[in-house]
Amino acid sequence: MLKKFVHYVFLNIISMLALSFYIIIDTLFIANVCGSSGVAALNISLPGYGFIYGLGLMLGVGSATRFRIFYNDYDKKCAFFTKALFFASIISILFMIIGLFFSEPILRLLGASDAVMPFAFPYFKYMLIFTPAFIFNDILLSFIRNDSNPGLVSSAVMLSSFANVFLDYIFMYIFKWGMFGAVVATGISPILSMMLLSVHFLQHKNTFKFKLSSLKLIKFTDFFYQSALGISSLISEVSSSIVIIIYNFILLKYVGDIGVAAYGVIANISLVIIAVFRGISDGIQPLVSECYVKHDYKNIWFIIKLAIALALILMSLTYLYFTLFPTTVTNLFNPTRDLKFEKIAIDGMLIYFIGSFFASINLIVSVVSQAIAKPRPAFIISMLRGIILIVIFALVFSYFWQVRGMWASYVVTELVVAIFSLFSLSNIMENEFIN
Repeated sequence: MLKKFVHYVFLNIISMLALSFYIIIDTLFIANVCGSSGVAALNISLPGYGFIYGLGLMLGVGSATRFRIFYNDYDKKCAFFTKALFFASIISILFMIIGLFFSEPILRLLGASDAVMPFAFPYFKYMLIFTPAFIFNDILLSFIRNDSNPGLVSSAVMLSSFANVFLDYIFMYIFKWGMFGAVVATGISPILSMMLLSVHFLQHKNTFKFKLSSLKLIKFTDFFYQSALGISSLISEVSSSIVIIIYNFILLKYVGDIGVAAYGVIANISLVIIAVFRGISDGIQPLVSECYVKHDYKNIWFIIKLAIALALILMSLTYLYFTLFPTTVTNLFNPTRDLKFEKIAIDGMLIYFIGSFFASINLIVSVVSQAIAKPRPAFIISMLRGIILIVIFALVFSYFWQVRGMWASYVVTELVVAIFSLFSLSNIMENEFIN
């Protein structure tokens, strides 16, 4: 089992790091080409991407988890895949319409100022237009990973990420397309990923396929059935978007656009850290589901303990680096060496990322719950950490302690939820497996 753990988890960590890597590179290019207004525009636009990515994960992870549980039933596997693509098509069309006709009013609601709007509008609009590429790629990644081909998934994500970096350079530096170039590079990347993923089908390694006949008996409730085991993934991403929106408004109130730009650095670093945790949690999902079907509860415990230990060790090393060399991180996004930008970003990093220790536990427990077909604890965890507690703590703490209180709200939220997560995990293991 240790060998399988290493194979699935480390390949998935590499995939998720590569996925987040291009977001960081996007930010670096934007910071150097468009300045702090560009970074602020990116941070204001990020909630839109969070909603898209969350829906893709919900459909992909939820449907693929059902797929793994019913792995020996060919017709059901094909039906899960076919219906996932059908629902993805409907969602994609809706987001494209929103992008074409409602981008500016949405950006105004998200807090875009007149100075930021020229940078935010093209990025947000075309990001929504590229929705089909993002969602279909998420679905293929999830299904092929659960179809025993994590290596191809890792390769596809890495191709997508490196292509994004290359295209960023071409479109932003050579073509001088600015924010439009950044979003086009980001939109083309998942298309290249899907092209590589098609090898799984071309080499006949797939144990499932698209079956039009599966749509004849499709029901609206199928969407909820297939998505149920992925709902916490959606809430996790949507909650991150909600946090970004709330934090942006708090920062605009106390320090203005420069605060939003500084938070853009923290939000992007957080994406990388969460990507590592998601790499661990998503990596163990097929293994936990497989052990659950076999009633191999001893190995489920082993996998969970190993995953949490790995996440905490990696986070400890990361936080140590932030503590010793904070300016090496912030200076990457601060070419003008703005001292106010630097102070806000460093203060935020050293407080905010304490919460990431607890976040690792919450993400792992959430995915384990989904993997054993127990979505309720995962749903509660996601709601508490993503919407209920973080909103309350952010508003209350910022009222008393301004920006530092806002950063601390994330730490307290993740700590409280981690206590609930560990209690829920212990309860599930005792009731479901030991008894």
